[in-house]
Amino acid sequence: MKKMAKRLAALLMSALLFLLPVGALADETAQSFTCYGDDLTSEQFQEVAKLLGTNLEQDTLIRVTIEDERALLGGVVSSDKIGSRSLSSARVTLTGEGSGISVSTHNINWVTPSMYSSALATAGVVNASIVVAAPTSVSGTAALAGILKAYETAASAELSQEAKAAAGSEMVLTGNLGEVIGSDQAVELLAMVKKAIADYHLDDYDTLRPYVVAGAEQLGVTLSDAQIDEITKLGVQIAKLDLDPEKLSAQLNGFIDNIQKIQVTQQKAGAIFESIKTAVQGFFNWIGSWFKR
Repeated sequence: MKKMAKRLAALLMSALLFLLPVGALADETAQSFTCYGDDLTSEQFQEVAKLLGTNLEQDTLIRVTIEDERALLGGVVSSDKIGSRSLSSARVTLTGEGSGISVSTHNINWVTPSMYSSALATAGVVNASIVVAAPTSVSGTAALAGILKAYETAASAELSQEAKAAAGSEMVLTGNLGEVIGSDQAVELLAMVKKAIADYHLDDYDTLRPYVVAGAEQLGVTLSDAQIDEITKLGVQIAKLDLDPEKLSAQLNGFIDNIQKIQVTQQKAGAIFESIKTAVQGFFNWIGSWFKR
């Protein structure tokens, strides 16, 4: 865990300092995979295909049902956000090594591109250009199931159930936080938590929670104890995943919209994080000194 965390920390910082150009997207000749909602009417399908840029003669089409969406998100997404019909659709195109995750959306009113990118990186998605669309305005939560299904088909690889569950939880949590503190700051806070996990080798609730509190304070946002608990529990869930540091580091292109703010925030928060670590260590040293007496 410590070895992985050290590598992850270094790679995260490298990615923040040396971002890949936005233009490193999909090869025009690359195979694309379009997942479409099973409940779309013929007219809606044509409309969504146009929004996605789907090539109906060349793309591989993948049907996504409401059962697929509930299987992935039923435990973390409220039924009103999943709905009773599968309408959200997405087009996934694998891109070159190191290109990261690029997301754009149409008619998605709750999940932002950065929220998708962050959650997909947690799930283990790498190097993909993704477009998400719906025929009418929808939350976009259910689209995650289709994206992951299309990616697994495109990459000929199966993502772990634990990673996909963590991705679903992360997307919902950042969405809920976004309603309170703004979606950009919600994504930034999760990025700070991930960095703290990597820098300080955190993988349990008690040691991670103070860092969540410090991150929120540094961002100038007020969270309830329940919200802090939720973020901490998600952080522990992410920390226990078998993440590949090399692959994860290259996926930060999805945060291009707010990467500069993340850099500034993390630089400021570093001192707070370090002071907490020092204080906690000092406390345990003090406790240990009593047992030596």
